[in-house]
Amino acid sequence: MSAAELKNPPQNQASGASDMAHIVLTFDNNKLASALYGQFDENLARLEQKLGVDIRSRGNQLAIKGSASAAEQARRALDTLYGILQKGVDIGQSDVDGAVRMAIAADDQLTLPTMERKGKVSAAQIATRKRTIYARSLNQDAYMRALERSE
Repeated sequence: MSAAELKNPPQNQASGASDMAHIVLTFDNNKLASALYGQFDENLARLEQKLGVDIRSRGNQLAIKGSASAAEQARRALDTLYGILQKGVDIGQSDVDGAVRMAIAADDQLTLPTMERKGKVSAAQIATRKRTIYARSLNQDAYMRALERSE
């Protein structure tokens, strides 16, 4: 995994519901991990609120607990956000919301323009002089990829 190392794959917990998963992510760069979490862990709280998971941070490790599908969506969203941070771009609340939408969309269907397999999230991007613009929804992703093909 490029952005984070999956220490424990999603697994069923013996105590509790049978569809609960526990995922542990370890990030290579502590500075980027801190930026990923947000000030006072606001980005993690946003993910918890949007996806209904429980995320605990300890240094450069995150533990995600929740239903198997929600935990996997949270992992994909965090992987996407960490990849953006690795490129030197700061993230905000709108980026977190966009990553959540893309992770949920990856669960719902194949991405139309590239026909990537379900679960693979790689948002389209357009580089301008001032900054790089990332797709924040499935429709934006399709539109940006169509622009790339037509140029």
